[in-house]
Amino acid sequence: MHRKVIFTLNELDLRRAGRLHVFSSARNARTMIRMSILWIGAMAVLSGYLYLLGMPWPELRENLPVFALVISAATFGVSFIFPLALGPIIIRRRFRQDKLLRQAGTVNWDEEAYTVEQPGIYNRIQWGDYSKWREDRHVFVLFRSDYTYQVLPKRVLAREQIEDIQRLLSTRSRNGIF
Repeated sequence: MHRKVIFTLNELDLRRAGRLHVFSSARNARTMIRMSILWIGAMAVLSGYLYLLGMPWPELRENLPVFALVISAATFGVSFIFPLALGPIIIRRRFRQDKLLRQAGTVNWDEEAYTVEQPGIYNRIQWGDYSKWREDRHVFVLFRSDYTYQVLPKRVLAREQIEDIQRLLSTRSRNGIF
C-alpha cells in the first residue's frame, strides 16, 4: 500500500474541517469552562448594571431566569453559531486570496511523521507534535494547536490508506502521544 497521495484542497474540504473544528471545540472541557465563566461574568455585569439603574432586588431576582436564557443564547451564538455561519464566507475569501491553498500538494506518512510538500514548501511533522486529531466521514483534521490544523480529505484516500491513518492516529492516542 502506498502511503502517499497528491491532491488539491477545495473549499468544501476546508468548510468541513472548520465545522469539525467548531464541534470538536464544543466537546472540549476547557471551552465549556471558559463559556461558563463568560456566562457567570455576563450575568453578574447585567444584574449589577440593572441594579445600579434602580431595578429593585425582588424584581431583579424575579427576572433572573429570563436574563439567564438571553445570556445563554448570546454565549452560545457567539461561540458556535457565528463561527458556523461566518466560516463559509471566511473560507471562500481565504481560498480566493491564498494561492497556496489552490495548488496541488503531496502528502505522505510513515510510522514517525506526516509530510506535506507543495512548490517551495516542505513540512515533516512528527506525530507527537500534533496535540489532537479529529475525523468525520469526509476529512481528517490534525491539530498542531487549538487553532492551527492540517486537513486531509478522505476523498483522495483509498480505504486501506484511511484505515492505516486511523491505526497510526489511534495508536498514538492510546500511547499518550496526543
